[in-house]
Amino acid sequence: MQTIGLLYHSGRADCVGMAERIETVLRELRIDAWRGAADDEPALRQAASSLDLLITLGGDGTIVRAIRVVAQERVPILGVNMGRLGFLAEVEPTEMDQVLPALVEGRYFVEERMMLRTDLYREGELLLSAEAINDVVMARGRASRTVRISVDVDDHHVFSPTCDGLIVATPTGSTAYCLAAGGPIVAPDLHSLTMVPIAAHLGIAHALVIPAHRRLDLTLLKGPEAMVTVDGQLDVPVLPGDCLRSSASDNVARFVRMSENGYFYETVLRRLGWADRP
Repeated sequence: MQTIGLLYHSGRADCVGMAERIETVLRELRIDAWRGAADDEPALRQAASSLDLLITLGGDGTIVRAIRVVAQERVPILGVNMGRLGFLAEVEPTEMDQVLPALVEGRYFVEERMMLRTDLYREGELLLSAEAINDVVMARGRASRTVRISVDVDDHHVFSPTCDGLIVATPTGSTAYCLAAGGPIVAPDLHSLTMVPIAAHLGIAHALVIPAHRRLDLTLLKGPEAMVTVDGQLDVPVLPGDCLRSSASDNVARFVRMSENGYFYETVLRRLGWADRP
């Protein structure tokens, strides 16, 4: 371990202050530190290849933004939960005094999670190519009217629901928008894609889970001012006939874990408020 990156939410004084304190401790441990703001993606992209590990200070949005930038460089991420829920975070700010020496000594493991590769086409022309750790959504935009979307798996037609939109989620994203729309919670070590309709007309459309090696196509058939949104952070307007093609990415997200393998089953229930024992 030679260089650790510190990515902080620039709009929060507590995140900035925590980054400064961690940098001081790392230098005492003779570890170089790079420090940058989460909204400065070019700076993080430039630094990524030199980082052995990246610590994020903020909420899940900060982690999601970081993953899309550093995944290709295979930089593992340790999320410090300074947000509200922190599904992707591993540790709390109060634990950092114990965590930093453990990182330097190598007392952790790295968990790999699949990412989503999504391409948006219009009349055969590629409009957008992006990767997501949580989900990609094709849905209505400002107009309060439903959309109709054709769903195909490996060129085999499944159905064409009328709804507010469709979510395509990774197992990691199954506890995000997917869960809010009534989708299943999928364990993160499964390789799968989950398609969930949003407010389907007459309730005739249901969630669909397919293997990650399959290709899932969403084609907008009808809907004014519809949008495609990647990880809740990247928005692109779409027109009828546009096709959103999703499959497993060649890249993976790498998370630093301090707890034992299998932590997910306890952590997710606790953060959802479902745990029936302390």
